[in-house]
Amino acid sequence: MALPSGGALHAHAWWHESAPRRRPVALLVHGVGGSSASRYLVRAAVSMYRAGWHAVRLDLRGAGASISDAPALYHAGLTEDLRVAIDCISKYEQANGVALIGVSLGGHVVLRLAGELGDRDTGALRAAVSVSAPLDLTKVTRAIERLRSLPYHRYVLRNLVRQGAAFARAHPHRAQYDARTLERLRTIRQYDGHVIAPMHGFASAEDYYARVSAGPLVEAIRLPVLLIHAEDDPMVPASTVRAWLTHAPPSVEQAWTERGGHVGWFAGMTESRWVDTWWLARARAFLADRV
Repeated sequence: MALPSGGALHAHAWWHESAPRRRPVALLVHGVGGSSASRYLVRAAVSMYRAGWHAVRLDLRGAGASISDAPALYHAGLTEDLRVAIDCISKYEQANGVALIGVSLGGHVVLRLAGELGDRDTGALRAAVSVSAPLDLTKVTRAIERLRSLPYHRYVLRNLVRQGAAFARAHPHRAQYDARTLERLRTIRQYDGHVIAPMHGFASAEDYYARVSAGPLVEAIRLPVLLIHAEDDPMVPASTVRAWLTHAPPSVEQAWTERGGHVGWFAGMTESRWVDTWWLARARAFLADRV
C-alpha cells in the first residue's frame, strides 16, 4: 500500500475464496509497540474470519513488515495510514464495505480518524470499533508511569525500543536520534520525546500528546462507532475516557463493563473462549447491522 508521503504499508490479509466472495472487510489496527503479529490482533482476525468477514491485519508504518518501507515511525495521531489502507482495500472486488477495529493505541487512531472525517463522505468505511483506547494521551501516559502499571510499561517500552532500533538500522538517514541511546530510556514519555516528537515536528512529548489526543474530536464523530472499555482498565483509567464522552454524539455507542482490564474480557482458556472474547462478540454484533 503506497503512502502519499513516500514509502509503503504492509498488511496480512485473509480473503474468503468461497461464494459469496464479496464480503465486508475487518481492518484491524494494533496498539503501541505492537504489529500485525500481536496475539490479540491475530485472535481478533481469526474471530472475524470465522464469522464470515475478510480480515486484514495492518502494520502501521515502522511496525512489523512495514519497517522496511517506512518513511517514518507511526504515532498516535497519524491517520494517513488508515486512510491509505481503506482506499486500497476498497479497490478489491471481494470487498463489500470496510469496518475498522482498533485496539488500545490503534483504537485511538481509529477514533481520531472518525473525528477528522466528521460528517463528510466516508466512502467504503461504514463503521468502527475502538477497544481499550485512550482519549487523553497526557493523562494516560501519567497513569502508565504508576507503580501498578510497571510490568506493562516495561513491556511496551521494550517493544518501542526494538522498533526504534530496527528503524534506525533500516533507515539510518531518517532516524533523528542515536539508536545507541534507546536502551537508556526509562519511560514511554522519554521515548516519545526522544524519538517521536522530533521525527514528526512536535516540540516535546507533551506537545505531541496535546496536539494529537483524540478526545477533543469525539464530538465531531458521525461515523457509527462502538467504544468498548472496562472500568478496571489499569492502563487507560476509565476517568480519562469518560471525561471526553459527556457530549458524545448519538453515533458513538458505548459498551462499558465493570471488569475486563486492558484488552481482556477472557472467559476461559479453551480455544473458542480465548478467540471469541466478550469484546469481539460485542463488536461483531454492532458491526453486523452497519456494514
